[in-house]
Amino acid sequence: MHSFIRVVGCALFVAGAAASCSSRQDQWTVASPNGELKFELRNDNGALTYSVSRHHDGARHDVVLSSPLGVRRDDQSFLDGLEFLYAGPAVITKDDYVAAHGKRRAIHHHAREQVFAFANAQGARVELVVHVTNDGLAFRYRFPEQDAQPHKLLEETTGFHVPAGSNAWITPMQTPTRYSPAYEELYLGTTSGATSPSESGWAFPALFQVGSEWLLLSEADISEANAGTRLQSAAPDGQYRIRYSDAGEGKGVGAVEPESTLPWTLPWRVLVTGSSPKTIAESTLIDDVSAPSKVADASWIKPGRVSWSWWSDDDSPRNETALKSFIDLSAEMGWEYSLIDANWNLMDPAALQRILAHAKEKNIGILLWYNSGGPHNDVTEQPRELMHIRDVRRAEFAKLQQWGVKGVKVDFWQSDKQDRMQQYIELLRDAADYQLMVDVHGCTLPRGWSRTYPNLMTMEGVPGAEQYKFRSDYPQKAAWENTVLAYTRNVVGGMDYTPVTFTDHRYPRITTDGHELALSVVFESSLQHYADSVNSYHALPDFARDFLKAAPSAWEDTKWLAGEPGKLVVLARRGKDGWYLGGISGLETPQTFQLDLSFLGQDGKGTHTISFVQDGAEPRHLTSSTRQVTAAEKIDVPLLARGGFVARIRD
Repeated sequence: MHSFIRVVGCALFVAGAAASCSSRQDQWTVASPNGELKFELRNDNGALTYSVSRHHDGARHDVVLSSPLGVRRDDQSFLDGLEFLYAGPAVITKDDYVAAHGKRRAIHHHAREQVFAFANAQGARVELVVHVTNDGLAFRYRFPEQDAQPHKLLEETTGFHVPAGSNAWITPMQTPTRYSPAYEELYLGTTSGATSPSESGWAFPALFQVGSEWLLLSEADISEANAGTRLQSAAPDGQYRIRYSDAGEGKGVGAVEPESTLPWTLPWRVLVTGSSPKTIAESTLIDDVSAPSKVADASWIKPGRVSWSWWSDDDSPRNETALKSFIDLSAEMGWEYSLIDANWNLMDPAALQRILAHAKEKNIGILLWYNSGGPHNDVTEQPRELMHIRDVRRAEFAKLQQWGVKGVKVDFWQSDKQDRMQQYIELLRDAADYQLMVDVHGCTLPRGWSRTYPNLMTMEGVPGAEQYKFRSDYPQKAAWENTVLAYTRNVVGGMDYTPVTFTDHRYPRITTDGHELALSVVFESSLQHYADSVNSYHALPDFARDFLKAAPSAWEDTKWLAGEPGKLVVLARRGKDGWYLGGISGLETPQTFQLDLSFLGQDGKGTHTISFVQDGAEPRHLTSSTRQVTAAEKIDVPLLARGGFVARIRD
């Protein structure tokens, strides 16, 4: 089905060819299916610019002001001197698909898409593909010509002009070190236009409040022909620009500039936008615009909950007795998996086989840790040198499949260069061949790969609960940070934060028990690694332990109910047996919010049973309550400072 837009000028796309006339065409608009969101493209004397606005309540709301577009290869520049060739038809696309896991199972993605073609002074061509939905948009460059000679992409001048002074939640990009970049810096609450404290720039995703509108920037659908990007440090007047990796990433291994033969399609630049934080928190746009699944049979991909011993005991991955106790914990809690972390290969091989046999007896799947290096890192944790060479990796995966292992956790990537993007994709492809699920740590951000390779279950790329072991400033910042992550990092894909930790570590937490319990719902990860000790989970009240036994790790649907970054987030996620609610506070003082149950109206049922687990009078005390409710009710829910709650709703 096609839709039509108003076009200024008269150059048209006719039967696959360009037809032109004497007047000049220099402005185009692509609108969302509902007509509210508009991408306005201009050719200003040969240089492309764009802007984004939302039109509702009888008014225009500017989201992104006039911003530059352009790319420069080693052989051709598409920065200026561009001549319009043609605009393809504005097509309504409907992509209804079923996600293997994540925040929503049935996805209905409808958009209006249009391709615009331009030529530079030498006649070389570039296309801009524009894809606009009701809750965001994406655009990408495409070089359509044929050339077997590889070319480098030297520069992308794409900008995002966020009005200066807009509220911003954005995180500095980590500089290259032995363990970074790994997207483990904390978010800052600032304003658009601020300069990053890191010379390496600002990381995706970046969140802004532009007047009454909300905007999240990121990227998606990175192929083996591309590199990951971020934003430049300086953003004069709120004008953010794309930049590539630092040369020192990955110990200097790999080129900064990506290269490819032609044709060549670059990643999507993704802008999620709406008039409420709800649009941001519920978005699946990163996956929606990414390539569909390349795994023909995904029936073996099973999300689940995972017990994990390393957080509470660094040496446990080499301890047969300790590992068996975590397998027993998973069996007791009804969790599906248990992870054996770094240096497990230093155990007696016979001990490992006894552990695998014990897990099989208990019907618990085992996940095993690996180092991704390779020459791109010198981290000594083992096993290493098994994941970066294809034949070696596939031989290892074949062995794991024979052992009955269900998945791998691959750590320490330290680079967003093209060579690491290639390794991620090759690893996912090979793992799928041997029916192995994948969790990556010390890594880049999700960029839509979980749709293309649904055996990618989750990624770290976040300062998670391990920071209680490493950062003295983390406890004071954790509650605020956690609320921000629900509107930023976790929007773009599964997040292996390794949550629900009640025990104090080197730097004791100051979040409440209710806050920690709520992370099981607020944070989405299709392999949800519960990081605390066996004794810690045994010590929970029965009602809290029962909640952790029931809450799934992949969801039928997700709804935002209340909050804004830094202050509050309340999410309702639907499992196969009903709704699970989680809410956390980022404030240093108590607050009360009103829980609106009208979202239950869609279920077509009258009365529901809601069971709460929430903070008691003290931060480390939990209480429970149960009552009957209807969709018409609103319930006042009190939260302690840095507090939280969970609830389960059943018919």
